[in-house]
Amino acid sequence: VAFTLLAKMNDDFCALHPDHEWQNATDLLPFPALEETLSKYQNPAEADSIMRMEKDLDETKIILHKTIDSVLERGVKLDNLVDKSNDLSAQSRMFYKTAKSQNSCCYMM
Repeated sequence: VAFTLLAKMNDDFCALHPDHEWQNATDLLPFPALEETLSKYQNPAEADSIMRMEKDLDETKIILHKTIDSVLERGVKLDNLVDKSNDLSAQSRMFYKTAKSQNSCCYMM
């Protein structure tokens, strides 16, 4: 990040003040972009695109992990629901068979 800052500052200064101007200067040369650039580079994550991308990737990874966890949890809940549904079906079949056998002796004619 530091080398990027120095290279940018050098390029900006050379673009603002040509070689002949700063080589023969006896006074300080104005460089208004200095304060803005230094304040921008105070936060390296904002200034360095690689660090910014890594930060974004880390945030995306966290979101993906949360999403995967919730999908897995939902899958477990669905499996439990299917098991309960199967149990209920089996119980209803047993109830039907029991009720049918209980009512088979009582025919009305």
